[in-house]
Amino acid sequence: MPQTPDWSLGDKYLLQQVPILEPLIKKYSPCTLIPEDKSRYFETLIRGLISQQLPPSVVNDLCAKIKVLLEDVTPEKIIACTDKELLAQGLTQQKIDYLRNLSHMVVNGQIALDKFEEMSDNEISKQLLQVKGLGQWTIEMFLLLALCRTDVVPTADHNFAKALQNLLNLPALPKRGEINKITVSWRPWRSLAVWYLWQASQDLAK
Repeated sequence: MPQTPDWSLGDKYLLQQVPILEPLIKKYSPCTLIPEDKSRYFETLIRGLISQQLPPSVVNDLCAKIKVLLEDVTPEKIIACTDKELLAQGLTQQKIDYLRNLSHMVVNGQIALDKFEEMSDNEISKQLLQVKGLGQWTIEMFLLLALCRTDVVPTADHNFAKALQNLLNLPALPKRGEINKITVSWRPWRSLAVWYLWQASQDLAK
């Protein structure tokens, strides 16, 4: 399993460089993000493809059905499944095409899941952006949550943008360019700062 970052180092850095985050760090530390084992990368990306434009409850149901159908969610098993079998689980034809595209790219080596630990964020993003149906948001979530890369800022994530707006009392929801400017001083621990803002966002939603 990939090594978990020493989030306490990030806490010290952010406390010094981004003092406005101090109340959140004191309230929510320590960060509980742990990287996934590489054996789960494929299944995590499959879930990312399925989840687009669907509520979590529906995504959970679809993923559970696919797990029952395949037992082990592997690219080879998805390729071997018929469209009829996958449609019967509730997937749309478009989503099936996305799953097959990813599966073929993993099997033929275009997506090197077993080498992700050694690759940079940009290298991984370039590979995954070739996959039909995988957008920037899904890839950033994968980098941040599955791989626990320390310097990811999901500029397309509404919950993060809303929490940032609340933190800084911005007049409007910040867009990609503004978010990138605001978070420059957070480097190289932007992922950690994002996690703290997510915790604040969840509290506000309660």
